[in-house]
Amino acid sequence: MKFLIITADKRQVYMTERLRENGFDCTFYKPSLTLSDNERQFDAVVFALPSVKFSRVNCEYDVRPESILTLIKKGGYVFSAVTDDSFIKSVEEAELKNFDYYSREELVIENAYLTAEGVLELVLVNSEVALQNLKILVTGYGKTGEAIADVLSRNFASVTVAARKEKDRARARCRNMKGISFSEIKTYAKDFDFVINTVPTEVIGRNLLCEFREDCIFFEIASKPYGIDISSAEKQNKKVIIASSLPGKYVPRSAGVFIADTITNIVKEEGIND
Repeated sequence: MKFLIITADKRQVYMTERLRENGFDCTFYKPSLTLSDNERQFDAVVFALPSVKFSRVNCEYDVRPESILTLIKKGGYVFSAVTDDSFIKSVEEAELKNFDYYSREELVIENAYLTAEGVLELVLVNSEVALQNLKILVTGYGKTGEAIADVLSRNFASVTVAARKEKDRARARCRNMKGISFSEIKTYAKDFDFVINTVPTEVIGRNLLCEFREDCIFFEIASKPYGIDISSAEKQNKKVIIASSLPGKYVPRSAGVFIADTITNIVKEEGIND
């Protein structure tokens, strides 16, 4: 099976190494491949994570999805992650089948713990005291928030989880963390040395930001439009570190291997390579 690989960062390099180990024929995309005599020569294409940014393919070249999809055989396959409606429409018009590999449970969980390792490193770099002396607030207790809170707590930080659902707060408490509602953040705000947000909609706005100490450091893990009011934080001289795509920055080899194994699982389950 011949794969076309779209490269955006080191993850795709390590992903390709793993795919080749798993028996796939892989070629990195370059614009010269779009020449007419190269059309429809690949069985599948693997896009980066995320696959689309501002309606353009997330890669080292300025290219639209349609140009790449012409290289895939009709009835072929697209492996993508975090796209938009325009991308999906282009896939359908090219008569290809799309698989969202980032919707797979195994990859989401693995990626969450890689993100947590990146957060741990950021906390250590930005702190002048030991983890056991830090009080950290994690907002959101989805898979990423859970992984971050778990890794920090297991490394002896004092972790508080702010979650909407009582069952999530209970889970945090059962893991030796404090579980609070978002409305309770104000009560404890001055205790925290770090705040790590994983919620993609605003949960820490202008008024709530005022309640935190001036030396509190905020990490924004979520995607835009973010859960922290970045503009207000800047006006209040609060330090906010935008920390998206941590696996690609800190542990690209592991992240790439996990993506490759997820794609291999999809191929096997769907009988694509039979």
